[in-house]
Amino acid sequence: MQKKIALRWLKSLSGLLLLFVVSGCPSGPDMEFVSAGVDEMQETVPVPPTLKELHAQKSNIAFLPIQYSEGLTRYHRVLSHAFVMSVLEEYGDLEIIGEVFVQNNLERTEFRELKILIEEEKFRRYDQPLVDGVIRLGKTLGVSYIGLMSVQTSPVRVSSNDWSTYITFRIMRVEDPPDSSYMNHEFTFIFSESNSLWEDLGTQIRGKFPLSGFILESRGGRSYARISLGRRNRVEMEQQCKIFRRIRKESQDSQKNTLQVTDYDLLGKMQIFNIQEDFSWGRVETEARKKILKGDAVRCY
Repeated sequence: MQKKIALRWLKSLSGLLLLFVVSGCPSGPDMEFVSAGVDEMQETVPVPPTLKELHAQKSNIAFLPIQYSEGLTRYHRVLSHAFVMSVLEEYGDLEIIGEVFVQNNLERTEFRELKILIEEEKFRRYDQPLVDGVIRLGKTLGVSYIGLMSVQTSPVRVSSNDWSTYITFRIMRVEDPPDSSYMNHEFTFIFSESNSLWEDLGTQIRGKFPLSGFILESRGGRSYARISLGRRNRVEMEQQCKIFRRIRKESQDSQKNTLQVTDYDLLGKMQIFNIQEDFSWGRVETEARKKILKGDAVRCY
């Protein structure tokens, strides 16, 4: 009996020592975190994260087929498209979803109306049927953001050795909650000025898109939560994060086609106080402690 008690005590002690090493010997309020026991959660989230999501370092975005005006060469199209995508990847810290995957989903019967709207309107207007269809497609794709972009001939005169296009793009937020005008931008892309344009567009994009992660465990009656975002994700001390419950819902389009979409219910907030390479710890606000579960989604702003 005494041997069992001793082993149990040693196990608890080793866990505390590990926490001291991980957390860098905290003091003050953080001592409560070190001594807090691991929460046993029997309940599971409706939509648990996949291994790919747990190891992902970036939020993802899908773009609908880019709309090009007549008269643009393939060279102008490719470079204009690549310029915007590269700035979003670099400054927005976003993962761009492949065009083929988006196109294959757009070919599905339930998105026939959306495809027709895109072909007819070419993003000249953003009426509600188009917006609703785009958000619904984004939820089906399982992305955080969805983008619409057009590239047109530019009225700006440049030298014979230069060229320009006029680029318009709109990014819609699919979750937290949906926002059809999360980011709107238009500019003249002059090839000879691409370096300065890169910096200008990057300045507007930097910090616009929150980091996406998941709760890995909690301690102290869910007062503290460990999330799958760390130093490598550029998490900062005292950064504010929102916690969401992902749920699967069925919806119908105008043709009565049933769609499986992912919605996000806001549970509360947390604040980062301890950062490691691959994970961080945050203090969960009181109102959210009875709600959160392992696997809930986290967005840090």
